[in-house]
Amino acid sequence: MKEDDEIEVAMASYRDRSRHLSEFDAIRAPDIADFCGGINPIHIDDDDRLKLTSLCKLALDKYNAENQGANFVFADLVKSTEGLCAGSLYYMTFQAKDATHPSNSPHVIFQAKVWEKLPCYGPPEVRSCAMKAT
Repeated sequence: MKEDDEIEVAMASYRDRSRHLSEFDAIRAPDIADFCGGINPIHIDDDDRLKLTSLCKLALDKYNAENQGANFVFADLVKSTEGLCAGSLYYMTFQAKDATHPSNSPHVIFQAKVWEKLPCYGPPEVRSCAMKAT
């Protein structure tokens, strides 16, 4: 019973701390046996950075195509979270610059949601990409 009480306390604390966070700002769920799902932050290593950069560029290409006159290029990855669902659903926050005026263009923060499907389901799919609301 004591273990069940500890699990309940940990989950209540997690729910309280994550209540007003978006998927892009998720916090790590408690390491509790039998807990699965949810969205967790990624500690980005070199391999992750390569993969996530590619997905950010894919999302930015879609953004540029859907927004006439937009010509943003990827600058840097800020952070990412991940949820598992027949592959990985990435919530990425990144910086981009206007390619039309790269030297005097400030960085713009974007957020994109990209589903990197299991290979049997096809190529990655950009679910959304937009400038981060300030």
